[in-house]
Amino acid sequence: MSKQLSLHTLGELKADIEVPNYDLTTTGCGIVHLGPGAFHRAHQAFYTERALAFGGDWRIHGVSMRSASLKDALAPQDNLYALSIVDDEPKTQVIGAIGQLSTLSRDRERIVEAMVNSATKIISLTVTEKGYCLNSSGHLDTEHPEIISDLQNPEKPVSAIGLIVQTLKLRMQAGYADVTVISCDNVSDNGKKLRQAVTEYAGILSQALEQWITENIAFPCTMVDSITPATDSEFSSYVEQKLGAKDNWPIQREAFTQWVVEDHFSSPRPCWENVGVTFTHDVSFFEKAKLRILNGTHSTLAYVGLLFEKETVFDAISTPFMHQLISRLLSNEIVPSLQGNDDFDINQYAASILKRYENKHIRHMLSQIAWDGSQKIPFRILDTIRDNISANRSIDLLCTAVAAWCVFINERSLRNAPITDPLADELNALAQACEHKVSLLASKLIGIERIFAELVHHQGFQSTVLNKVEVLTACAEQGLSQLDSDKMLAKLAGDQ
Repeated sequence: MSKQLSLHTLGELKADIEVPNYDLTTTGCGIVHLGPGAFHRAHQAFYTERALAFGGDWRIHGVSMRSASLKDALAPQDNLYALSIVDDEPKTQVIGAIGQLSTLSRDRERIVEAMVNSATKIISLTVTEKGYCLNSSGHLDTEHPEIISDLQNPEKPVSAIGLIVQTLKLRMQAGYADVTVISCDNVSDNGKKLRQAVTEYAGILSQALEQWITENIAFPCTMVDSITPATDSEFSSYVEQKLGAKDNWPIQREAFTQWVVEDHFSSPRPCWENVGVTFTHDVSFFEKAKLRILNGTHSTLAYVGLLFEKETVFDAISTPFMHQLISRLLSNEIVPSLQGNDDFDINQYAASILKRYENKHIRHMLSQIAWDGSQKIPFRILDTIRDNISANRSIDLLCTAVAAWCVFINERSLRNAPITDPLADELNALAQACEHKVSLLASKLIGIERIFAELVHHQGFQSTVLNKVEVLTACAEQGLSQLDSDKMLAKLAGDQ
């Protein structure tokens, strides 16, 4: 049986394993992070690990809001864990950036003490969009059960928002204004949304507290990106073999990683800029590029790929037709909509996305990417279509993505397969009412104003989508093996 990964066994690991190059016994914590899940450990903790080589007490005190499973798993190994890069040139290293782990249900006093401590300069979080407790209007949801509970018991909050406000109140009383609160969730305008929730909650408790937070505390926006597959027993065994030691909870991610942070801080920070983090005054442009280039082509691959019975992103992009489709979609219709920022090489970013899709070691399921299409398509596809219409650019391949979604809804309903979407019942009912006649269903779907807004009245958009539905349906009936890819691509691109 392998020895346990720990401080005592670091020197006994296999020679090719990178280990922390700073003193793990004396380096203190300067960051408290709420929600130390797999993405945080593969992403922000990775960047912080690299930044620790430049000095400073910047290790992380991780706070699990509910489960104690991570704390229990990593405690026997001194909070060390392995990160494996899954690529043609794999690499495994030990991360020591997480100095302490706590769980709110067990360690409330310890957590509050850490967040109020003058040595803590960064409070960060990855709690998903639900953890911000905002309503559909973007304001604090005062009817949210956790917010109701926290307002009644502000000294024992259960929400991330309540916990942050409690500790900021104590920092105000202690005179410790030098802290920055950073959202690392995959949410657009995440810093603005976090600030909105925090200040509105604080204002209910105390107008003076709300004013102090508004005047003293920065909430920079960020953009994060890296695929982090779940850990399973097969991967754990692989890591044990690589390390020559047992790790109770290793993690993995693709080689590509990106972290863009608004250069707006109310405190010191680690030397993240030295280790690949991009600081900018305009995170929104990077978010827009990610939505259109990464997320837009992801959705296109998902719906077109599933139509041709592909399972993963790699399966789909490995098909010459779909590789050509995505390449042309990027170069002709998406990249031209993203001009105007000299600090970001759009063409290089687009090329890197294609390279990521070609990673055969990542099993990114198309069925999962296809979830929640009614919510994703407006941001991933429709905004680009609007810009291209205004600039008199082509929308043919963008409309192909919308058409493929329409066909996808029809096929799922026809097979009585579940549709994972907030509008699932309505979409399924429409498909049944149309007797699964795909062109009729498509005309109904693209007439839903909640999804397509003013585009329901745009004749060019409507007719283009319906044309692509006919082309895709005819081609799907032929199957990829019998398909003339060049002719199909020409029809979809409006060349004939």
